[in-house]
Amino acid sequence: MKKIHLYTGLIVLIVIIAALLYYRPFFKNEKPIAENKKPEWMVDGNGYLSYPLNRSKVEFSRTNLENNGSVLVSKIIFKSRNANIYGLLVMPTTADELLPGIVLLPGAGVSKESELALAKNIAQLDAAVLVLDQRGVGETDGNFPTWDEDFASFLNNKEPYQHIMVYDALRAYDLLDSAPFVDSGRVIMAGESLGGRIAVIAAALDRNIDGVLAISSSGFDFKDKGDVQKDRFLKSIDSDHYIGQITPRKIVMIHNLNDTMIPLSSAINTFGKAQEPKIFGIVNDTSCNHGYCEPMWPLITEGLDYLVGIKSKTLVSVPAN
Repeated sequence: MKKIHLYTGLIVLIVIIAALLYYRPFFKNEKPIAENKKPEWMVDGNGYLSYPLNRSKVEFSRTNLENNGSVLVSKIIFKSRNANIYGLLVMPTTADELLPGIVLLPGAGVSKESELALAKNIAQLDAAVLVLDQRGVGETDGNFPTWDEDFASFLNNKEPYQHIMVYDALRAYDLLDSAPFVDSGRVIMAGESLGGRIAVIAAALDRNIDGVLAISSSGFDFKDKGDVQKDRFLKSIDSDHYIGQITPRKIVMIHNLNDTMIPLSSAINTFGKAQEPKIFGIVNDTSCNHGYCEPMWPLITEGLDYLVGIKSKTLVSVPAN
């Protein structure tokens, strides 16, 4: 009986091994084949841009440039989409706790150095500010194309520049979010003009971003014209198309009544498309045509406190007697 059981067991084992060898080719490719993987960049049929959320660790270098006793300025170079993106990291020299992080995106053609004074002021409120040279500006290579050239790239399934800049902003967020001195629960996007539009789109794409501060910015209020491809492209770069997705995170918009490039009415229209919680601030400065104006500073500090719990520091003189 024992031999019969032994022979039966051997036969069953041989059958199992033979079956595994026969079916082995079907188990070799358990992962989806490459063409079924979600592409790294895409615009869906409704005109929404998307990038992967499981982005890799950012490769970067940091060189300290200036320390005035209150703030430290460092040059940052990080990798993004086959390019080196140059930025300035500005932060207080001392801090009692983890800092909120702010990615500051300049307007079109504006260098990181032009935003340095604002970045220093914000840093002195106890925040880490990373301001970028966007592609084709300052030290960051590239040639910013016209809309028609960018649309031609889109038609040829090539990644448009205005999409790549959104990805650069996401990588800047990744860099700040992973910094050991930054509170990863308080990292926001901020931007002026074009930078504000990119900030809104980036925050809509990645819900880990904790809010948006948009200065002198608005969307295009684009309406479909009947050309399917062009409509998809224009919606994909229109912050009006995305701003409603910021909620329940907070958004702050600040504008000058006398802005000559983006009318106040356009900014108010964009703000109307945003969902609560949100704040809109207006200044009346006849000497400032566009972008950040000094009278905006109290609204900036209020907005940052609303977004990431940052308080304006006030120096109080104490009488000698």
